[in-house]
Amino acid sequence: MALFAPLIVGLPIGYFTWAKVFDIVDNYAYKITHSNANQANKEDQDLQLKKPPNSSAAAMIGMVASIGILGKLSFTPNTRHRLFFAKAPVNSNIRTETLKLGMELLIRSGIVFYGGAAGGAIAGRIAS
Repeated sequence: MALFAPLIVGLPIGYFTWAKVFDIVDNYAYKITHSNANQANKEDQDLQLKKPPNSSAAAMIGMVASIGILGKLSFTPNTRHRLFFAKAPVNSNIRTETLKLGMELLIRSGIVFYGGAAGGAIAGRIAS
């Protein structure tokens, strides 16, 4: 149960936030590439309703490439060693050290995960 409860709660949250990041970046990329600076907000909303779908293949390639690049940049060998294999400093509270490393891992994973969504949205919109 300790393994499945976070998965049952975390997977839908992760999927829906990833999809929301993808949609927001896709909308901004569409606005930048297909609208004039002189249009009013009403016309921008009409453009959002008429926008064509983005290229799924290009979005997938952009997402995989972004995740690969961001993963290599966020998790360098020194960082991986420090996060997963290094011992805690002497005379430190193991709970606070675990909390700090966990938060850093969460932030770095979020950068990779949501950066992949943004890269895929941009690549898919540019290719369409």
